[in-house]
Amino acid sequence: MTGTAIRVGVDLVPLTRVQAMTDAGDDARLRRMLTPAEIALSRTATGWDLHGVAGRFAAKEAVFKLLHVPGRPLPWQSIEILKSPGEWPFVHLTGPARGWAADAGIEAVDVSISHEELFAVAVAATAAARPGHAHTPTHTDTYPHVDTHPPTDTYPHLGAYPQTDTPPHIYPPIPHKEEPHAEHHLVQP
Repeated sequence: MTGTAIRVGVDLVPLTRVQAMTDAGDDARLRRMLTPAEIALSRTATGWDLHGVAGRFAAKEAVFKLLHVPGRPLPWQSIEILKSPGEWPFVHLTGPARGWAADAGIEAVDVSISHEELFAVAVAATAAARPGHAHTPTHTDTYPHVDTHPPTDTYPHLGAYPQTDTPPHIYPPIPHKEEPHAEHHLVQP
């Protein structure tokens, strides 16, 4: 039986890190970390796009984290963050990153990048097929430290629990308040 795992990676890069590289004239280091296509997307008429570079660094780190390859250095040139025709970022894997993804049954990785004044953040997500994995984890397998059946003296409002793998609701239900129904008018194009 084959199982599937959702993998997520996230990373945050301060713009000061990129600024320090560009201020020091460290173009050689940036060129080791970015592919020629990424460099073309990260340069403006006035120099480096700091937000673009920081976003790409964060995205590369986020993708690397979801590959789950302990003890390996991040292969900067083999995780490429490009732009789709719609201008949103997409991931192109080559070399070792592509091999690690294939080993994990990863066919595609989605990435989202956001920047603000001082930071860039990226989230990468994928579904990884785990060939030959015969056990589908339950809530207690995934979170063994979570007691899905807390004692009722700790949570007296909960009463007794049925013994299932489904975690109980640990908060009392919110009373439902009837709201008047608003009429909705659909506009036809």
